[in-house]
Amino acid sequence: MKSNRLYTLTIFFLLIFLQEKVTAEPYRNESSSFSIDSLIQNTEIDLRINYAFFAHHHYEMKGYNAHFPMFELSLQKQTYGKSSWQAYFNYPTIGVTAFYSNFGNIDIMGKAYAIYPFINFPFNKSKINTFSFRFGVGLGYLTEKYHHIYNCKNTSIGSNFNAAISLTFEYKRHISDRCKLSVFAGLTHFSNGCSNSPNSGINIINTGVGVTYLLNKPQEFIPKKINTTDYLRTIDYEYYLGMSCGIKRIEYNQKENIGVYQLDFYIMDRISNLSKVGIGIDLVYDATDNISIIDYYGNRNFTFLEMLKPGIGLAYELIIGDASFIFNFGYHPYGLDMSYGRWYQKLGLKVDIGEYLYVKVALNTHFGVADFIGFGLGINL
Repeated sequence: MKSNRLYTLTIFFLLIFLQEKVTAEPYRNESSSFSIDSLIQNTEIDLRINYAFFAHHHYEMKGYNAHFPMFELSLQKQTYGKSSWQAYFNYPTIGVTAFYSNFGNIDIMGKAYAIYPFINFPFNKSKINTFSFRFGVGLGYLTEKYHHIYNCKNTSIGSNFNAAISLTFEYKRHISDRCKLSVFAGLTHFSNGCSNSPNSGINIINTGVGVTYLLNKPQEFIPKKINTTDYLRTIDYEYYLGMSCGIKRIEYNQKENIGVYQLDFYIMDRISNLSKVGIGIDLVYDATDNISIIDYYGNRNFTFLEMLKPGIGLAYELIIGDASFIFNFGYHPYGLDMSYGRWYQKLGLKVDIGEYLYVKVALNTHFGVADFIGFGLGINL
């Protein structure tokens, strides 16, 4: 079921928070006894009220000029340096958000519900003022979707379950030891990753105010542990070999799921404690091309090699403990179906399993147009 794929995406993203416990470094001895105080240590409740409107990123959205509220309630935890990556990223906040909006009571758009984990990276660390960037991804449920008879004007959403993505820049001011006020602006996105058609997606521009309350006395930050090798620049190549697959539906009311498969090989070089860069190749086999190229090439059978779309890509990896965000930018020099364009991007999450294996999930796009969501397994050679 298509909802299971989006549940998997949400659970996968949660691994970034779970790995904090397995990569923790013993900076200090702490009592292992359980208590309510230790459970809620550094835990906060955050309530946000948004003023929002639709971004007209495709023609059909121009008819929806409604301005509407959005509400977010978050349970979050302020990191304090238990794992080394927390100190390197200036002690980010991690948490889970519950989201609701009525989309301006537009009947064909319905209402939106979502739940997504997030991580909030501070640009500075101050006892009074903090500027930060928050990124979240999870599962959204929209009550209305496209139907060729009953809701033919909603060409943005083809399924009730969708990926929900939130990008926010925030300014937060501490007004007491336990209370903070914030103002923010950002982008909220709903899309099913081309798992069902239509899939133009919904982009929302939002701004608002929030209040955060700390449930207990905060824990002191552990200073960043200085490593003398941090400043030594050595070339140490790593080789990633991975395989991922996804499914697509490119026609409305299409019954079967069609597979998309990708093999990638990248050479990466670690340039800092937090970053890797690299270059590599992608080989994509998209079985939906058999449908989309009929009008141009005629209805004939193509060989496996003819259907392959090779790509040359650049990669950047942002490391957070055993997890990392991946950003790829590439070009397809050849392919029978280039209707999305030859340039492609991949945005995803990779989590190491032991020393050599990793799992990953990535959204493959063409300048904002979703192609497919790929789930994969790889080896670090």
